[in-house]
Amino acid sequence: MKEKWIWLPDFASDMGLWEDELATVSPEADHLFVPYEKMVSYLDHLYGEPDLASASTVVGWGLGAFALLKNAASRPKGQRWILLSPFADYCSEESEWTAENLSFIAHQTLTASDATINAFYELLEDELGEWQDDWLKCAKRIKPEALRLGLEYMAKNRIESSVDTAGGGVQVLYGRMDRAIPPSMTMALADFMPGAEFKERPKAGHWPPMLLF
Repeated sequence: MKEKWIWLPDFASDMGLWEDELATVSPEADHLFVPYEKMVSYLDHLYGEPDLASASTVVGWGLGAFALLKNAASRPKGQRWILLSPFADYCSEESEWTAENLSFIAHQTLTASDATINAFYELLEDELGEWQDDWLKCAKRIKPEALRLGLEYMAKNRIESSVDTAGGGVQVLYGRMDRAIPPSMTMALADFMPGAEFKERPKAGHWPPMLLF
């Protein structure tokens, strides 16, 4: 039986941008890239999705990685996680946002989604790599309500206690040059994930191909 890999995106993102490249990490596996709008519709109960529950490996990026951590109690035994630029608290002191202003922006997004997307684009425009414009095009196709759901989830949730990583199989990859999720925001998870492997990519920023390879 083929392995099944599930890919969960970051806020306002589409990992399908790199589908051909990312799938080479396991060429013989079946790969499913979950659309952002679908993912945010079940952030609180990710494992209610049969595809996720039956996957051999789940790759989460940014918000997708954070949502996996919040659903860790439902992780099937033996399922491998690869977490790209996860965070403990998106509204921590190292962040560009406080919980209050991120909640405000979430509400504002329903009537001014371009302003929200442009604010996040500013965090990405100096990232290493050449995918900023592709990201922007994808983000502008996402419905405002889906953007709001992602922002509110990040504003209202944080990791404050140990995450069950018993049995291993959890790898955390983060870029030294990541401007969207600075390394300190990822390393804040280390105390909560004693069984996980943390690996810094010295020449990577926030984009998945640079984090994985």
